[in-house]
Amino acid sequence: MTGEPLTPSDAEPEPDPEPEPASGPECGGELGERRLIEPDNVAQLLSAAAPHLYLQPDVESTVNAVVHQGVEVIGGDAAGATLLRPRGRREVAAATTDRAEEADRVQFELSEGPSLTALTEQVPILVTDSTTEPRWPRWTAVIAEIGYRSMLAMPLDLGPHYSGTVIVFWELAEQPAERHVAVAKLLLRHAAIAITDARRSSTLREAIDARYQIGLAQGILMERYGLDATQSFEVLRRYSRDNNVKLSRVAGDVVRTRSLPDAYNTGE
Repeated sequence: MTGEPLTPSDAEPEPDPEPEPASGPECGGELGERRLIEPDNVAQLLSAAAPHLYLQPDVESTVNAVVHQGVEVIGGDAAGATLLRPRGRREVAAATTDRAEEADRVQFELSEGPSLTALTEQVPILVTDSTTEPRWPRWTAVIAEIGYRSMLAMPLDLGPHYSGTVIVFWELAEQPAERHVAVAKLLLRHAAIAITDARRSSTLREAIDARYQIGLAQGILMERYGLDATQSFEVLRRYSRDNNVKLSRVAGDVVRTRSLPDAYNTGE
């Protein structure tokens, strides 16, 4: 074999080149692990997200699921969400990280930011680089310290009485694009339905629990004071009205103490 040229079968095979890590604005997820947004991939992610959104026990759990699925499906580094009562007071807030929670919360403290603009104008707000964004100067100054450069804020359609927003953050500039907006719209349709259903279910459970407590309280008053059903309910109703306390609370206290409370501190 000395001096004879190696045949292709005798030579050691060259190792396959290592694939380059995915990067660029078309990808999402944690830095260095960005995912391509393609139709088939989006359909699979939305299908997987649905059970996480619709099977939560209450509104708070549903909103928490929304932000985590927002990162998973839309492909950001973090996300936050806020639900608002009719007069604009924050009712429920959730975030995937402490930094995202701060970034979202500060918008409402300063009364400026992409989520508030999205909420007011009812349109998606896409920010490709917060360092060059002229709107919301106080909020972008805070964001610079937190470490997010680009973001996508979306309004939640929760009907006439409640409102909400979801915001997805990226640590690098030029990350979100119009294709992220399209995916976010699809996800937030599911999110809005899931939140509305969770609120309706919670309200129904509360009503059933309250009615049950009132029935128990009526039974106690009927037994203790020799009242009939109508009289016992009227006692509870009048006591609730005179003390400016919810009827369900009065009933619960009667069940707990087996008598009408002496008095309530109406200044609470």
